[in-house]
Amino acid sequence: MTMTEARSRDRAMLITNPAAGSRHAKPGDLEQCEDILENAGFVLDRVETGAESPTSADLAGRAIEEGYQACIVAGGDGTVALAAARLLDGPVVLGILPFGSVMNIAHGLGLPLGPVEAAQVIARRRVARADAAEVSGKVFFETAGIGLDAEMFGATRHAERGDWRRAMRRAWRWVTHGSVRIAIDVDGREYRHLALQVLVMNSPYYGWSLLLLPQVTMSDGLLDVVVFPRTGRWSLMRSFITVWRGGTLPTRPVVYRGSRIRITSDEPVAVHADGAFAGGLPAEFVCRKGALAVFA
Repeated sequence: MTMTEARSRDRAMLITNPAAGSRHAKPGDLEQCEDILENAGFVLDRVETGAESPTSADLAGRAIEEGYQACIVAGGDGTVALAAARLLDGPVVLGILPFGSVMNIAHGLGLPLGPVEAAQVIARRRVARADAAEVSGKVFFETAGIGLDAEMFGATRHAERGDWRRAMRRAWRWVTHGSVRIAIDVDGREYRHLALQVLVMNSPYYGWSLLLLPQVTMSDGLLDVVVFPRTGRWSLMRSFITVWRGGTLPTRPVVYRGSRIRITSDEPVAVHADGAFAGGLPAEFVCRKGALAVFA
């Protein structure tokens, strides 16, 4: 075997999540993806996540320890994000096969949302460096939210777990949440606002695949801080519904860009990172430029 042939036979761990949604997939897509990747020279070891364990992070860690060249994840954003966070600043390249319902990470990286087309991207072996972000020890790839949406995501998570008491408590906080005075330090420059909602975005896609700011990229080493000053709850919700229906934000928010963001407030305010609770303010948001190697 020549050196060129040896390089082309990359070992790849293929992580699948049997519980993932399949809005972008058709029956037989996974098998077709495997054929494409194997014909491209990948030696695949297929493993599955479990209901409790192993998680995709556990399996990605194993890929690092066992010397795989690639870790290919067939699943949704949650499965992809856990594996990606484990692969940061490491030698293993991430591949994404979109088998979830939303796929904001793949969408934000400009990947096709059809699994077969995404497998063809991986087969070409073009590696890009994507940014990650971090707040309070939690890595996120899409968006961190401060204020109103943190309460909404919290209520949804509790409801999914069947904890209706906490879900109702968070839903009540969403209903009664008011605007607060917030100080935003962007790379050493401070700005002050009275706002109900602030977003710190690493990807242009937010929530249920809402394209809020097309200019946001996952490869510029910067985070975009999006502030909706003096915007009421229902006006904010109507704005997001407009975007969800394919329109643009009716009122342009205030946007700042920087690599290190510190946000404080004069009242307790909840924070989420990609929908997971990440404590409250004060909080510091840091961009980890080019920390993720990904086939794109």
